[in-house]
Amino acid sequence: MITIPGTLDVRTIKGSNGPFQVGELTTSVGEFKVKDKLLEQFEAGAYTGTFLIDKIYPHSYVWYGKVTVEIRARLADVQLDNDEPLGDADAAQPSIEPDPADEERRAAADAAMGTASPAEDVVEQPTSQASGDLYLPDLFGVELADAILAGEPVKLDSTVERSLLRRQSEELDAYGYAFQASTQTWFKS
Repeated sequence: MITIPGTLDVRTIKGSNGPFQVGELTTSVGEFKVKDKLLEQFEAGAYTGTFLIDKIYPHSYVWYGKVTVEIRARLADVQLDNDEPLGDADAAQPSIEPDPADEERRAAADAAMGTASPAEDVVEQPTSQASGDLYLPDLFGVELADAILAGEPVKLDSTVERSLLRRQSEELDAYGYAFQASTQTWFKS
């Protein structure tokens, strides 16, 4: 692992699953693509700070008949200098790259294919409302749901599935919470 100062430029991409966040980390040793889940909570814009990089690796994907190879950095920790992004947040851009959530689903499906027996069935977890919207405890867990209802600060677990983290962020925004980037915590506005 290395710790290095830099600037993380977060962009919002409009994809088939809805908007998603990607980043580009600029440091003294190079520029790296960042597709970490924790970016789902950030607004578009530039953030300066110190970054603990867990892994630097090449990644390739095929998108619209084109092969793209990029150098990615996986972040273990982020210590930002600013809560609000520097510069104007761009509007969501058309999808020019695949949604990282799709990459995660493909990787999980590939892993399951290697370990699942043909007789195994996938069972979906039921939601508590017929409309498909999740009830707060289903979406956040009882402890965080109670904290949200009480208006307390909330820190999300960025190790959960990316689509769940997106739904949690959207729900907190709807409940009047604002994300503070430097502490990676949601506070009631």
